[in-house]
Amino acid sequence: MTRPFSSCGSRTRGFVALLGFVLGPVLCPASEDEPALPVTNTEVIHAAVASGLIDAADFEAIDDPHVGPLLVGRPGTPDDPARTFSIIMFESGSGLTQVQFVMSAPWEGLDARLELAASIASLMVTLPSSLPPMPPMEAGPVSLTPMASWLYSLFYESWLGWPGSGKRLVRVRDGVAIIIEGTPPETWIMTLVVDRSFPDTTWPGDWAGSDSSGVTEARLLIRQGEYRKARDILKPLADNGEPQAALLMGDMVRFGRIGIPHIEHATDWYLVAARHRHPRAIWSLAAMLTEGWGTFFINNLKGQLLARAETAGSADALLVLGNTTPGVNYVRPPGVSASDQILDAARWGLLAAQHDMARRYAAGDGVAADAVEACAWAMVALENTGPGADYLYSRQLLADLASRLDDNGLALARERAMNLVTGPPAWSPRSNE
Repeated sequence: MTRPFSSCGSRTRGFVALLGFVLGPVLCPASEDEPALPVTNTEVIHAAVASGLIDAADFEAIDDPHVGPLLVGRPGTPDDPARTFSIIMFESGSGLTQVQFVMSAPWEGLDARLELAASIASLMVTLPSSLPPMPPMEAGPVSLTPMASWLYSLFYESWLGWPGSGKRLVRVRDGVAIIIEGTPPETWIMTLVVDRSFPDTTWPGDWAGSDSSGVTEARLLIRQGEYRKARDILKPLADNGEPQAALLMGDMVRFGRIGIPHIEHATDWYLVAARHRHPRAIWSLAAMLTEGWGTFFINNLKGQLLARAETAGSADALLVLGNTTPGVNYVRPPGVSASDQILDAARWGLLAAQHDMARRYAAGDGVAADAVEACAWAMVALENTGPGADYLYSRQLLADLASRLDDNGLALARERAMNLVTGPPAWSPRSNE
């Protein structure tokens, strides 16, 4: 998601302390200061084995140089096609700090894997007071337990939110953050970790400073999975043209949080916010036109919407346009390169763009090769990374790029990293005036 450093203030380590990680070529273990979950690895393994999909012998202890001790479980042998999920447990001296459940294609037997994910989640969290309808499943109607049904609805929502940072959802129950991410067409990831106010596009969200008090309250309810309570607060505000309220109503309608998903009604709510040039509302209108999960084809209408979203301040739109080959449906502005667009998205705070710029400066792809600048962007990306899909990658990327610099180069990279991110452009509900 797009966020400046200031929105990460709830983390135990600040940015300056984090930059101290790269005093050598290898990062220190990242889990040393993380609070422990209210569960042991033994309990997680027992729940997993009880599913019948994995054996205790399938778990292996690994000492990862970037994040410390891991316990990884995958069923079968390395060449076994049944290896369609894995369980990763991050450990520290305080105990179990993270549990990740990763599912991959093919998707036959998805219901059994969802039940396994639910059995692990049930060790730590309770369900919301009311559950949204379960989305359709390609395999046809299946009977899932309430926890598995709820998780599937979150996986489905994260997948439909692709592309862009909308793929990441954070829902908090009983002090535990359930972080759900979809990376179509291959992977779904659930991460369980003690909540430390990890943000996503819903909470606190960019431009949350423009919220009315009611919208702020509704964001917290959405974060807890209490969608109907959030609707009761948001709808009167959205009916009166409050853009932030209309945006959140559009999200809940679009993703079936308060009933069957309804694209036309979601469009109506997004248009209310888009009349105020709300960047994410315009982005959402373009994203809803995606054909198929995980693919963003650019046609004439989408190209226009994305260009408007870019102008309004959407880093997601900038990244998509930067990775689009100009043609009939999109013409890049004169004098603007793909790297320029991705660089702006990175400056605005988009993690995927920050990873991209680190790789570009390292390889000299579209920009002059600069090992210091590459490492600085990797530092920025690591500070912008919470638990979840990018947890390992951001640390590995920085370790690789930091190993190419001497102490003087690392000091220059640390200094440079402090000034790279500006945050998204200003927006307010009056920006349509």
